Amino acid sequence: MSRPVIRFEPGNSYWVTDRESVGFVGTTDLGKVEFLMTSAALAQMLNNDYEVVDAETAMEIFVEFEADIHRIARLEFVKRLGGEPPILLTAADVEMH
Repeated sequence: MSRPVIRFEPGNSYWVTDRESVGFVGTTDLGKVEFLMTSAALAQMLNNDYEVVDAETAMEIFVEFEADIHRIARLEFVKRLGGEPPILLTAADVEMH
């Protein structure tokens, strides 16, 4: 069985104030790749009626849905052929998965 193109370690998320996003890092055979997930995308994961959430709530949502977020990030990484880091995950990406 082959290894995933990108791997994630749970619990390594952090708030990025100037981007109003949660940052996290994936690892490939070629090195580390940064990801950002917007507070709007995290709000969408919690409730479709929410537009944004504050930093504390965003971090809580990230922890709660971390496995799903890593799955979405894996799919988007492959779809975007890596792309320019940081790879930004938005509410549109959440809706698609």
